[in-house]
Amino acid sequence: MFDQFIALKKSCNEQTSGLTYEKFTEKLIKNRDDLMSKTGCRDVRFTVYVKDGKAALKATPVKDE
Repeated sequence: MFDQFIALKKSCNEQTSGLTYEKFTEKLIKNRDDLMSKTGCRDVRFTVYVKDGKAALKATPVKDE
């Protein structure tokens, strides 16, 4: 997912210097934990997409089935 995010940022002509794998994963873990505590979901699925011409991540709660 990190590689996808970096590739998408580059294709949108966004700056990628300073964005490390460690920072990226820390942010995802924090977002996942926050969403899990708010929604009570069992997991979170992240997708990479373009929003307003910039690379973005979407967190989707995965509910028990």
